[in-house]
Amino acid sequence: MQRKIFAVGDSHSRRCFENHPQIADSRVLAGHNKLDGKTAFNIERHEKKLMRILTPLQDKELIFCFGEVDVRLHIKYKHEQLGVAVEELIAGTAKKYISYVARLRKQGYRIHVFNVVPTGDFLGDDAEKWKKGLQYPFTATYKERKHYTELLNAAYAANCEELQVPFIDIYQNLVDETGKRKKELVFDFAHLDNSCADFVMDSYFKG
Repeated sequence: MQRKIFAVGDSHSRRCFENHPQIADSRVLAGHNKLDGKTAFNIERHEKKLMRILTPLQDKELIFCFGEVDVRLHIKYKHEQLGVAVEELIAGTAKKYISYVARLRKQGYRIHVFNVVPTGDFLGDDAEKWKKGLQYPFTATYKERKHYTELLNAAYAANCEELQVPFIDIYQNLVDETGKRKKELVFDFAHLDNSCADFVMDSYFKG
């Protein structure tokens, strides 16, 4: 395979980068997405699956894509279960995730952290049917998810700067003036299409 950049992560690592001429998505790496549905908070727990993907790619540039599942399900659930403030949970998620990435980078893996993608608003009958078919229930409203996403991206940025982990932040390219996902980029209720990869190449890996 000629491509030198590989996206690894949850389902967004596939949809945001699939069938792109310069970035290979996780389905190409593993035959199917072995990390679909995994959270940033718990990714270290799935290290065995992760290393099966990473080990052959030590000489490649890697884009890690995790966090949307935390926003959609994990953060609000833990807030209600434990009574811990959302802001504290988000800060802890970012610190745990980026610290783990930093350790992997020290092992030689050239990982770049991708921003959490903007959340969908999931409106309409078709969206409701889709939600009912998910393995895990929704826990946060659209307004909450949007707020969590923005907080988590800011926390990623701060932790990446502190630990010298490269951070790919193209979030503003993905939302309109109201902060919603740009309609022309929407793939489905949860995902954006591989226009994300074009933005990454144009603004981050350019030259």
